[in-house]
Amino acid sequence: MNSLSDLHSNYQQIEKDIGLASSSKLHEFFVNLIGITPKEYREKGKDVCITYGYGDTPFGRALIGRMDKSICYLAFIDNNQEQVFKSFEEYWGNANLLHDDVKAHEYLENIFIKNKKYNLLVKGTDFQINVWKVLLNLPYGVVATYQDIANYRDKPKSVRAVASAIGKNHIAYLIPCHRVIAKSGAMSGYRWGIERKKILIASESINKDVK
Repeated sequence: MNSLSDLHSNYQQIEKDIGLASSSKLHEFFVNLIGITPKEYREKGKDVCITYGYGDTPFGRALIGRMDKSICYLAFIDNNQEQVFKSFEEYWGNANLLHDDVKAHEYLENIFIKNKKYNLLVKGTDFQINVWKVLLNLPYGVVATYQDIANYRDKPKSVRAVASAIGKNHIAYLIPCHRVIAKSGAMSGYRWGIERKKILIASESINKDVK
């Protein structure tokens, strides 16, 4: 599998090869990431409605939340559905939550089976949001280290802060924090389970030539 370290020195050529010549092209090729700060959400998010539900994916059961047509939460579930819902509820604490498993199934199928792209709505600090944007730049089937991400942002000493931001990602799979590994190559730090992280990376490695 390729490493971002092998690619970074010639990134302009990579951008050309995969069609990411500009930021607008980036959003066209992947998704548009819409960021709001916690303060903005506290001030303006009290009356928003989030539709959520549960469904199956190739990588296990999941909870998905959407606001309008943007995905605002995606978390894998093991034997902890109540805990996952509590985290979701706390994260979007000011919103009105509407449960709809039929719509959840439709969206999960579109994402995992039909590879449909959706805008992503995230809540975080400027630093966190910028780190998540870097993750969206990681090509399918490519892995990076936390140091790679820090270097990419021209902040080589921010490895711990980068790791913390990645750990706070609340949209699994679509913001591909599973593609970030330890410098040693170890599969460290995945909130939805190391074994699932290994499966996600292996799946992308096998299928990268058909994406």
